[in-house]
Amino acid sequence: MKLIDSEIDHYWVHFQSGGAEKSKVYPRALVKCYNNDDFVVQLNFYPDGKGIPANSYDKRNKLVYLRYPISMFPNIIDILRNEKPIYFSYSINLNMGFIRTGKEPIGEGDTDADF
Repeated sequence: MKLIDSEIDHYWVHFQSGGAEKSKVYPRALVKCYNNDDFVVQLNFYPDGKGIPANSYDKRNKLVYLRYPISMFPNIIDILRNEKPIYFSYSINLNMGFIRTGKEPIGEGDTDADF
């Protein structure tokens, strides 16, 4: 199984409005995630209750696109803002990806672990 795995150390948020095609569902927010200067994953957030396109991998640019309902945006932004380290993984075979924290001790509160 081909697995893409990378740390995320920077991110960029973009809110989007409009869209010309009435039959197409456009993402309302984008989060571009980087490892150093490498753009490694884009998180697209779509309106709740609408169809969400499947996750995908752009082989040419080596870029993963993960799609979520907009209701997940606060949770993911909270992790990006408040946790360290942060990683993402994506299985090409399963077309499934996730954002995750590093290994952290229980009850650490606002203090990040240093393993």
